[in-house]
Amino acid sequence: MKKTKLILFIGIGLLAFLPFIRTTVAAPPCWVGVYEGESYSWQYNNHTAAALGDWTTDGVVYNIFLEFGVWCGWADEMLLYGPMPGTMNSLITLVGDLSPDVEYGSNYESVEVIHAVNFTPSVGTPYDWEDKSGTGTNFWSGLIIENSTEYALFHNGLMSFFDSYDPLGYTFLSLWVSTQIDWTEVVATANTELAGTNATVTVVTDASVEVGFKITISAFGTNTKAIELTVTFDDGLLDVYDLKYDGTTVLDAELVQGSSQFEPCPTPAPGIPGYELPIIIGVASIISLILVKKIRKK
Repeated sequence: MKKTKLILFIGIGLLAFLPFIRTTVAAPPCWVGVYEGESYSWQYNNHTAAALGDWTTDGVVYNIFLEFGVWCGWADEMLLYGPMPGTMNSLITLVGDLSPDVEYGSNYESVEVIHAVNFTPSVGTPYDWEDKSGTGTNFWSGLIIENSTEYALFHNGLMSFFDSYDPLGYTFLSLWVSTQIDWTEVVATANTELAGTNATVTVVTDASVEVGFKITISAFGTNTKAIELTVTFDDGLLDVYDLKYDGTTVLDAELVQGSSQFEPCPTPAPGIPGYELPIIIGVASIISLILVKKIRKK
């Protein structure tokens, strides 16, 4: 009989502590709109007349973007030497869980996205870009940063969208964003970072919904026309990248295959102010156990 009571007490004790046991599963946060095994394609276009006109005559690439601490070498190479137009294909091979960014040294809370890519020119033979892995498949790593302010800071006040091989070139850091990103906050941070320059960042909307940003750089120095870059996203997935000079598109990319599988994050259920349900249940269970022991002794 004593043995039975002992087992009963042990069982009740274990049940009392169950509410305090929490388990975590390494899975992407709800604000990540891409998943492993999905594939996407972006159509890249250059516009030769514009590229070989004022854009290069004014020396935009080498004389303007250096003022902002970035280099537009990727745009220059793709415009003048790259196999454009063409289609960039991206296959998601891994989506990580939320953790500090280590590879790029930002220490911002982010989700790593690894994907295999290749480029298919409209004219010529399809080919893989540089084989990083040595396995015959071209793997690249990108980030989805959780915080909107940190997103703007990580991208150098958004000027990194002009930079060499980023976001559409070899590094692919910015093909995806959090589905809950606050573009008003991103733009405000970017304008603070770019204060004192002649660049202005504004929010782009679609039917009153914020979908991205536009950077406008007015004419100065050797460039005689204004530069405009519009970047928009569809539920966290890059939708349109449009670089204009004097109102004429010089380079653009557009999503042509695949779509975000975004689902709104669940709304947290209302709780008791100042308390957590597991704590309440746990404390109540322990008290009940103590009371049972006292009653048994009597």
